Amino acid sequence: MKKYFYIPLAVVMLIGVLATNAHAQSNSPQRIVANIPFTFNVGKTSLPAGKYTVTVLNPTSDRRILQIRSTNGRSSAMILTNGVIGDISENSKLVFERDGDRYYFAQAQMAGDSTSLAAPRAKTTATAKPRMDTIAKKKNLVVITAE
Repeated sequence: MKKYFYIPLAVVMLIGVLATNAHAQSNSPQRIVANIPFTFNVGKTSLPAGKYTVTVLNPTSDRRILQIRSTNGRSSAMILTNGVIGDISENSKLVFERDGDRYYFAQAQMAGDSTSLAAPRAKTTATAKPRMDTIAKKKNLVVITAE
């Protein structure tokens, strides 16, 4: 009789363990690791060239916060992003706007996701008075694929 009690108990415990494991995997942080070969700005923070980890701090929110942190832990910045629907990307990537010799973090996209996480434009570039040498240089995008 005890035998018939332990079999359903074991099945219930197994289902509980599997459900907990699936829940833990779905809440794992979204990360991008990339080597950025230039100094760049995230909002008002300037970060030096180097290897960075970009982590989504609140993946269930519609306005996600990205933490951009150097792998040596010396430099970091956080920025609130907006989701922009686009094409599904096979690889994780970071996009920067280049304005002359300055680079500004523009967006991040996780592999297999159709939503890019776009940063608001830096106010320093939008409100600054244009100089003749920067007007002649064209703004363009630089895409860095994650490692």
